[in-house]
Amino acid sequence: MKIRLLLFALILGLVSFSHLAPAATAGDGGSYMMVISRVSMGFDAQASIVTIQPDGKQEVKAVDFSRFSAKQMANNMTEVHKAAMTIVNQYAAQGWRIVNIAPSDVANGGSTVFSQTIYYLEKK
Repeated sequence: MKIRLLLFALILGLVSFSHLAPAATAGDGGSYMMVISRVSMGFDAQASIVTIQPDGKQEVKAVDFSRFSAKQMANNMTEVHKAAMTIVNQYAAQGWRIVNIAPSDVANGGSTVFSQTIYYLEKK
């Protein structure tokens, strides 16, 4: 009984998620793209904004990310979010709109912490 309930919950979660995420191709002629804000903090701290166009082309813009102190790291995280919003706003001015945001995910992989936020954009 517990396994059936767990399976039901898993299937329900997958079906719910598929309705939240935009389709890869739209039947109504729309286009979709992603703007991904990502940060890797560890021995070699890095940050970038990745733009994935509707045709699959990818552009990576590095963001200066120094990790001298906790206060500096917090300021740098703000700079990464500002860089992402600048790019999203540039696309909004071209007629793109945000249809979904996958909030910041933080994953710990040993001595490295990885965080990213994904903005899904649509243009009709």
